[in-house]
Amino acid sequence: MCWVGRTSFWKATVMKTLLAFGGLPGRCGAVAGLTLLIASPAAAHHSYSMFDRSKTITLNGTVRTWELVNPHSFLWVVVPTKDSHDEIWGLEGGGVMALVRAGLNKSSVKPGDKITVDLHPLRDGRTGGMLLKVTLADGKVLQMGGAEPPKAPGETDAATPQ
Repeated sequence: MCWVGRTSFWKATVMKTLLAFGGLPGRCGAVAGLTLLIASPAAAHHSYSMFDRSKTITLNGTVRTWELVNPHSFLWVVVPTKDSHDEIWGLEGGGVMALVRAGLNKSSVKPGDKITVDLHPLRDGRTGGMLLKVTLADGKVLQMGGAEPPKAPGETDAATPQ
């Protein structure tokens, strides 16, 4: 079959599909449905339900590594415990572009840096959380909360007077 024959075949197929969906209104509905179908996995990715946003904790530790990658950055911090053991905390931060727009880059936090971090811990008690800010040893504060989602309806911030 030559290219012209294939083009005609595809035109006929498209026309049959449009007629099956009821012309222009049906076509718009089909496009909208397809768009929602494609967008659903992206929206599902951005769930923050694993973090307990009603709690903010502060930890002191040493940077193990900072992964400035998409879709979210990760800061790995070695935190000493009371029984002289070290815990590794994995903290999810904002996306690369949000952090870059905030003035951060790969060398903003380096392995070996002594830091203090504020975070919302994981609900299940594992050593991890949503990174809110990092305070460096020199007192410089880095806002890392590009991952902070909007509040749910009826949810208030503990610092907000009611």
